[in-house]
Amino acid sequence: MMKAVVSFLTILLIFSNGYWLFASLDSGVTASYQSQELYEYKNTQEQLLKTFKEVASGKSKSDVVRIAEKYSETPAFDKDGCTWIGWLGFKFDEQGVFQDIDWTISYGDKSPCSISNNQVTQ
Repeated sequence: MMKAVVSFLTILLIFSNGYWLFASLDSGVTASYQSQELYEYKNTQEQLLKTFKEVASGKSKSDVVRIAEKYSETPAFDKDGCTWIGWLGFKFDEQGVFQDIDWTISYGDKSPCSISNNQVTQ
């Protein structure tokens, strides 16, 4: 009887360790894929913001707001020197010409929305 209990507990321990090994490996692989996906999203976002900045350069405020509102569920509002639509802030000069773009998560980068119009460079 004692031999059967020891055998059962040994088998249970082996399966338990196998499960934890599998769970650990699976978590590592999942974290690796998640890290790669975040890297790709961040780089895609940077590329899109830079592309939009170049494409929208010289466009009027009304044109930029009209285009951006088509792809946002929130209406435009002005705050911190920018016109915010959804997660994006658009910086315009005194004549209403597009200057720069910002987004809500800057990771410590200098935000164009916190810079006065006199300091904005093209």
